[in-house]
Amino acid sequence: MRLFTAAIPPPAVLDHLANALDGIDNVDWVPRSSWHITLGYYGDDDPETRVPWVRDQAKGLVAPTISLTDAGNFGHTLWMGVSAVDSSFTALGQALRWNDRHDWHPHLTIGHGEPLELAYSSPQWTIDEVVLLGAEQRYEYTVLDRLRFAA
Repeated sequence: MRLFTAAIPPPAVLDHLANALDGIDNVDWVPRSSWHITLGYYGDDDPETRVPWVRDQAKGLVAPTISLTDAGNFGHTLWMGVSAVDSSFTALGQALRWNDRHDWHPHLTIGHGEPLELAYSSPQWTIDEVVLLGAEQRYEYTVLDRLRFAA
């Protein structure tokens, strides 16, 4: 099973983004139920060993405040960028990275198609939990663990 940690935006932020994307054609959209910001990708891995690792890595971290921003693309993969309000988001991303095979470019994948010209800014929110997701198939994710930040 492919494993990764993610932050899932709250429903109000997802609604805001969905409204901004409404009416844009010629895109193979990712299902809204699969929208997330990947924090760490671990490839094929064992949840039994990854859960304690994630929990250990996240100890002492502060819940970051972020927002979604302008559209971008990796080839035909379309995404919304992430704007961090403070350095705690960078610290979270660094803590949950498993390897350095790619530069970390936080984003929320929205679809596939030709690049979009979309200036955008979502409402800010504080990430209150990180989830460990497992994927057997594309866009079909199972929450394997939840890590809530201390209040």
